[in-house]
Amino acid sequence: MNILFINSDFAMHEEFNEFSHTIHATNFFSNSTEESIRLLNEQQIDTVIIKINKLSDISVLKYINDYFKNIKVLISARQDFAEALTIFNQLNFEKIKNPMGLAELKGHLIP
Repeated sequence: MNILFINSDFAMHEEFNEFSHTIHATNFFSNSTEESIRLLNEQQIDTVIIKINKLSDISVLKYINDYFKNIKVLISARQDFAEALTIFNQLNFEKIKNPMGLAELKGHLIP
C-alpha cells in the first residue's frame, strides 16, 4: 500500500512512518499541488490523506477525482472548511460562473 500525505505536519512524519511500517505501507509526502500531482502520476498511490489549509488545496482533490477515482481520500480540514464541505454536500444548488453576467443569470432563471 502506498500512502500520499499532502500538507501533513512535518513533526508527524516520523510517527506516520512508524505506523506505516507496521502495516507494510510506503509513505510519500508533499506540500505543494505540483509535487502531489507528480507523485500521483509516478507512484501507484492507494490512499491520499490531505490536510486542507487553504482553498487552493482543493485543486488536488479535483485532480484525484478526475484521474484517480479508485484512490481512497481522507480529508483533514480546519473547522470552517469542514463545515463548508458538509453544507455543500447537503445543498441542492447550481454553480454559476464568477463574475456572473446577466445572460448567464437569465439562463438559470428563465426556462
